[in-house]
Amino acid sequence: MYLFDNLLNRIGFNEYRSFRAYDRHLDSRLRANPGDRDLAFAQAIGSQTLEGFVSQGDGHVAVLKHHGLAEGMAIFDLGCGCGRTAQALQRSGWQGSYTGVDVIERFVAELRTKCPGYQAFRHRSSSVPMPDESLDMLFHWSVFTHLAPEECYLYMQDMFRALKPGGKLVFSFIELTDSEHWTIFDNRLSRITRRRKLGLLDTFLHRDWIRIWAKRIGFSEPAFTDGRDGTNHAPFWQSLVAMTKPS
Repeated sequence: MYLFDNLLNRIGFNEYRSFRAYDRHLDSRLRANPGDRDLAFAQAIGSQTLEGFVSQGDGHVAVLKHHGLAEGMAIFDLGCGCGRTAQALQRSGWQGSYTGVDVIERFVAELRTKCPGYQAFRHRSSSVPMPDESLDMLFHWSVFTHLAPEECYLYMQDMFRALKPGGKLVFSFIELTDSEHWTIFDNRLSRITRRRKLGLLDTFLHRDWIRIWAKRIGFSEPAFTDGRDGTNHAPFWQSLVAMTKPS
């Protein structure tokens, strides 16, 4: 693993992401919806309608409950946005300690407004700003989609540190082995062919990579759910993975 470690020491992670792109996108949605701030924020994180924003958030909570979310837990939402999951948790009546972070200050300010009992703040490092072994569950949706693989690994490493023994990590990702995810790849090919900028990074992860990372860091064997699997909750579209920090 020497080459991998050497790469982690040398690579500049911030070149892979643009915080300004998120800010510009939010500005464009606010201009397009001058009389509907809630819709503008919903669209800025990928929900085209308020109904979709609500149903997607409820779907997030269903996933978390399937993986063991319980009352009184301390949970952490990486890439919380304006609170799609947080608002759904609040609607569900869940009681516990919620902390969310995002790279955009206006997103976390909106979350704090909508969910005054929850904690949220801006954070832009490849880390989880929580004490050692303080979290029962940590989750993120489509965050690794926009990061370099090396940065995904660093996040996972710090997530392991922040989770309690027996704590669980749940996240979504895209993979080229799922034909449904090829739309993202094809859209990027089309932009390159037309000599247009790609914008944000879209990272496809492989399940074997995640397994290797989990084993190297110390997590349990990951459990995967296909994006079209509706057995235990509504289909998520992105693939899901869950793993536990051993007790």
